[in-house]
Amino acid sequence: MFTRLAYFIIVLGIGIGTIVLCRLTQLPIVEGASSWLTAPVQVVVGYPVRAVTEIYQNIQGISDLRRENARLQAEVDQLHQQVVQLPEIQRENAALREQLDLRRSQPSFQWTTGRIIGRDPNPLIRAVIIDLGSRDGVADGMTVMTSQGLVGRILRASTNTSKVLLITDASSSVNGQVQSSRARGVLSGSPAGYLTMQYIGQAETVHSADKVVTSGLGGTFPAGLLVGNVIDVRQKDVDMFQEAHVEPAVGFDRLEIVLVITNFLPTKLE
Repeated sequence: MFTRLAYFIIVLGIGIGTIVLCRLTQLPIVEGASSWLTAPVQVVVGYPVRAVTEIYQNIQGISDLRRENARLQAEVDQLHQQVVQLPEIQRENAALREQLDLRRSQPSFQWTTGRIIGRDPNPLIRAVIIDLGSRDGVADGMTVMTSQGLVGRILRASTNTSKVLLITDASSSVNGQVQSSRARGVLSGSPAGYLTMQYIGQAETVHSADKVVTSGLGGTFPAGLLVGNVIDVRQKDVDMFQEAHVEPAVGFDRLEIVLVITNFLPTKLE
């Protein structure tokens, strides 16, 4: 009986004490004392929390800056690439305009535009590979040129590509004539890259800077295509013929785009 009474008194006391304590905390003095007691705890606990928050915000800011820097760097790289590509585009446009002018000046020819995609690895052979083949209407023997002048002829056409023998190759042969005097001869290539025009009659007149064009003899190339310009003339009284060194009109070391005449095939001489 005593135990139950004691237990009731303890519970009642705790309840009354709790009510009194709640009332007391509403008093200004008690509230101030409570704040004074808890303030150091709040400072001690709050400082690490703020520090961690600031560190997180700084890390987030650094991450944002890195992403922004990466984006800006990508834009700079893209602009730099565009600056590099611009002269190439301008150069290609100029070449295409020249080809268009050539097409208009030679309406009797049908043309197909091709690009140089390779060169013959044999240093003794002056030939290039273009990205045109039989599927493009290209066949063996067709004439290849640019707006500057004669390049060569199709040596061998496959389905997608073709090998072009340049007029500067030692095995190449072009029947040509001096445009001003109509003096005729045969042009062949040389390892040095220039052309030699042989079998020019001794009575013919040939001067430096004279233009040499295809004569059309033999039916290998159309007549009137520019081959090059005379550099110098060799003439000896004891020789039956004179010969001339001719600089090709086409810069073969910088050759990139060519035209193939698809409606002219070499004449097969019986």
